[in-house]
Amino acid sequence: MVEALFSVLWHSVSFINLQTLGILLFGIYFYRLIKICYNYSIGRILFSKRKNLKYSGEWAIVTGATDGIGKAYAEELANDGLNIMLISRNLEKLKNVADKIESFYHVKTRIVVADFTQNNIYESIGKEIAELSSIACLVNNVGMSYPYFENYADAKFMNINFIQDLISCNTQSVATMTYLVLPKLLKQEKNNSAIINIGSFLGCLPSPCNSLYGSTKAFIHHFSKSISAELNPPGNKVIIQTVCPLFVATAMSRASKASFFIPSPRDYAKSALNMLGVEEFTTGCFAHALQSYVLTSLPLSWVYDKYKKIAAKARRKYQ
Repeated sequence: MVEALFSVLWHSVSFINLQTLGILLFGIYFYRLIKICYNYSIGRILFSKRKNLKYSGEWAIVTGATDGIGKAYAEELANDGLNIMLISRNLEKLKNVADKIESFYHVKTRIVVADFTQNNIYESIGKEIAELSSIACLVNNVGMSYPYFENYADAKFMNINFIQDLISCNTQSVATMTYLVLPKLLKQEKNNSAIINIGSFLGCLPSPCNSLYGSTKAFIHHFSKSISAELNPPGNKVIIQTVCPLFVATAMSRASKASFFIPSPRDYAKSALNMLGVEEFTTGCFAHALQSYVLTSLPLSWVYDKYKKIAAKARRKYQ
């Protein structure tokens, strides 16, 4: 009789616990979704510090500024009235982008030719930066990726030089450019300057078939959070923002057609800049926030399987 009563009570408690757990999990996921909707609507209107940039300094520095997201950031910041220092490796492209920006937005530009896979570029970059009157923001955008998705051990393009180049371009560039610019921002009288580090959603989760690239982006995420934590209080003098896009219609992503979930570089940069001051760690646009919400809610095994299928499809296209 006692055992039967205990069994009934145990099953009742277990049911209540499962019910409570279910409600708790639903509440967590619902809160995350509501927060996304709030940040990209009311939060963006109330807390965005994008418009403050032009009052914090005269110049914006953009690396990898001749294509894709970097070029779009340069154009958006020029549209906000900032002078633009463009840093990239192709002189002809730099001149074309600089001419377009000066013609369309009536601001000043400076160009710096630099290959971020090389280690001997930073002394000359530092001298160019020292000549700027004041800096509103640095956009660490430059990066390189795999030519196609492939397992680390099987990739024919993988070699010691490729590994060193990718790490130098994706991680050393961020660390060193931040080292060159951050002290100057902290010494400036005006607040609300920013360092914007372009990461990737592939750095948020383990990324099979893109392991080294994803790992370099994970470094950017951790580095940005650590630098932000060093500032006291964080975000008061200098905002450190990490931007983690999913697919954007750029040559690097090999997604040529823009859509709701794959925005154009200009649309993406505009949205991401509007989130400055709203989210320190942001996917940049509402569509990517929704995609991130779904992908981080699913079992990792399913996500890994999806990665591998996308990788196989990309390999077939490349071959």
